[in-house]
Amino acid sequence: MTRIYLVRHGQASFGTGHYDRLSPLGERQAVLLGQHLRRTGFRADTWLSGSLDRQRSTLAAMLQGLEGAAPAEAHEGFNEYDHEAILGAYLPRVMADRGLTQETLAPLLGDNRQFQSLFTQVMQHWVEGTAHERPPFETWHAFQARVQAGLERLARSGQERIVAVSSGGPISLAVQVALGLSLEKTLALNWSIYNASITELRVRRDGLALAGFNNVTHLELAGEPGLLTYR
Repeated sequence: MTRIYLVRHGQASFGTGHYDRLSPLGERQAVLLGQHLRRTGFRADTWLSGSLDRQRSTLAAMLQGLEGAAPAEAHEGFNEYDHEAILGAYLPRVMADRGLTQETLAPLLGDNRQFQSLFTQVMQHWVEGTAHERPPFETWHAFQARVQAGLERLARSGQERIVAVSSGGPISLAVQVALGLSLEKTLALNWSIYNASITELRVRRDGLALAGFNNVTHLELAGEPGLLTYR
């Protein structure tokens, strides 16, 4: 039976000029995961990640903690959607709907709950394919197809254990496929996935089955405050 372990990247550099980069805490989370896998004797046939910096760096830090020199590969099928392009296209529309100005928007972006509310509206426009005036970027349907193709490729590999470092969006889609979740629940699920967490899928004849979700035992056992993060 093929088992696919989807790992969300460690904490990225949210709020800086370069989000697609692990923070020092994100690197620590990934190293702790690798060390935990080493202690439990975990082995995988394939180690891969998406091609984004934060995903590749997470895999490198995991392998450092694992103290293994396993060959790793990058697969764009597990990349996250382009949140900056999506925000650029649809945030002005959401601001107009809410009567927000640049001055009233700024405090909301620094508040996790308020930002989540704004981004949920932005994502709904993306999913619905609302017209925008920005340059073209990946549609929701193209994103779905890309992630599903990546999962199918792994499912057909014939290997027993595969580790893929990805992001909240693709992991949410994978859980949707396994459980038949609604679109609304799939989008909401994205907000609950911890950095450096493990979600396990098993490949069966009738498709994917969810065997474990959002596991952060490795971070909890470390006993260090602040290790559990969402972005």
